[in-house]
Amino acid sequence: MRRSLALLPLALLVGAGVLAAQQPGVEPVAVTTPAPDTLLAAPPEDPVPREWQFIGYSFTRTTSTNIAPAGELLQGQVIGRLFGTNTTTTVETSGIYTEQRFVPYLVYTPRILNGDAVFRLMGKIDYTWGDQAYGVGNNRGGAINAGQVNLQTLMANVDLRSRNRDWNVVVGLQRVFDNAYDPHHITLEQAQTSGYKLSFWGTNAVGVNLFATPTPGMKTRVGVFQLWENLIARDDDVTLFMADMDTRVTPRLELGANAWYLRDRAQGAGGISILGQGLTSALAEYNGATRLRLPAPRPYVADILWVGGRAAYNRDFLAGRWWADAFAITNLGTVDTVSVDGATSRVADVAGLALNASVAYKYGMTNADRVWAEGLFTTGDGGSTADGRTSSVLTGNIWGSPVGIYSAHRALLLFPDPQVVSRYYSAVHDISNAGRGVAGVSANVSRGLIPNRFVARAGTATAFSVTTPAGGGNYIGTEINGELRYQIGVFLHASLNAAYLRLGDYYDAPAVTLQGIRPSDPWTVFLTLSWLMF
Repeated sequence: MRRSLALLPLALLVGAGVLAAQQPGVEPVAVTTPAPDTLLAAPPEDPVPREWQFIGYSFTRTTSTNIAPAGELLQGQVIGRLFGTNTTTTVETSGIYTEQRFVPYLVYTPRILNGDAVFRLMGKIDYTWGDQAYGVGNNRGGAINAGQVNLQTLMANVDLRSRNRDWNVVVGLQRVFDNAYDPHHITLEQAQTSGYKLSFWGTNAVGVNLFATPTPGMKTRVGVFQLWENLIARDDDVTLFMADMDTRVTPRLELGANAWYLRDRAQGAGGISILGQGLTSALAEYNGATRLRLPAPRPYVADILWVGGRAAYNRDFLAGRWWADAFAITNLGTVDTVSVDGATSRVADVAGLALNASVAYKYGMTNADRVWAEGLFTTGDGGSTADGRTSSVLTGNIWGSPVGIYSAHRALLLFPDPQVVSRYYSAVHDISNAGRGVAGVSANVSRGLIPNRFVARAGTATAFSVTTPAGGGNYIGTEINGELRYQIGVFLHASLNAAYLRLGDYYDAPAVTLQGIRPSDPWTVFLTLSWLMF
């Protein structure tokens, strides 16, 4: 071993001399063998950290599918429930289009503050090839000449850290995830498989987040976020308060709990375009979330509380081949209508429940060599408040779009697929299934055909509606899908995906589709190129 270490510097120096000899006009440098005692000298000091760090994400996707929006205004950007008010439907002739996304991310860590403060700035540029040029607006700018003003602001925050790094406070526009971890320091896969798997909150918002590590095995988060301000002189805002905790009780077992409270005094004001926002808004229906049907079309005020618990065993195959996790969360609350004179009247008590569980087995040497299954169940009654209560699950998709992005299932059409740019839709786009509730299961098997280089995956997913829509059945559909993924280089991947969704009798119900006509079975095939650059 000592002899091998002695030869290593010699080999490096010889290599450097050979490279110098290959450059025109450069004379090779003489190589000398260092004395043996110099091999034990102290290593050179680490380089001084850079104050500015650039991280970029480039994503290009070419898609062929029989899904298209019927509305011409929605061709550029389509989000929400498949066959719903976003006008998506199946067509006889498939379309082919290419989308592109670039996300620049700047991090500033001034040396004068010794890493005690960090500033982050992130934006996004999306467009479809050939769509528009010389204009102003998001999700455009891919036509000849380009020239589009289309940069969207996603993040701008200050991160203040304690000297021993056991807590930090993030202030400003930041990521808001439904788990206890600082989202700036975890991967997307960790966010999709921890906490509540982004099925309630997975977006950006302005506010303050405090992350703390009271003990080495415990993570906590307390945050407050202003979702909608509306008129600053009035009490007409939507504010979210969040508290989460995760603790490792044994080397393999993790337990967690949460309590979130949303105070909605906007009375439906604000929101995205003409869709509005809130429990009775067209935005909720557009996203496939729960839209409450109040007895009278009056303004409302609401107080919503989410309380839940979760557990995980051997997360990320930390010390074995089995990995399992589960969560249970209930949303409780009250909804009151507001009369002209300002008096309130109780119209609904809210009590919904969501359950999720998954199990995975790693049969090979790499994380790609595994098989896993996941189940989801949510209660629902279609958002009806006729009896003074509703059992539907409420998520962040009621107040923004998109917010709840449940995606650990790896389905592409039945449940939402996050590998998108401007067209983000699925049959069960929100875990509430438009307030009707859902019982679903997904299963996948993957294999590293070339370890850590070329991966193949096959999957399936099926779902049933908990409540039966008039004129239809409970069976939503079954999807089969597959993926081939090749790692070209470090964080540079190309993949080919395909999916086919066989629709069930759920779509026989006229109320389920915008035009009341049963659509054909949807399918999609797409090729992607993604690069995370540093």
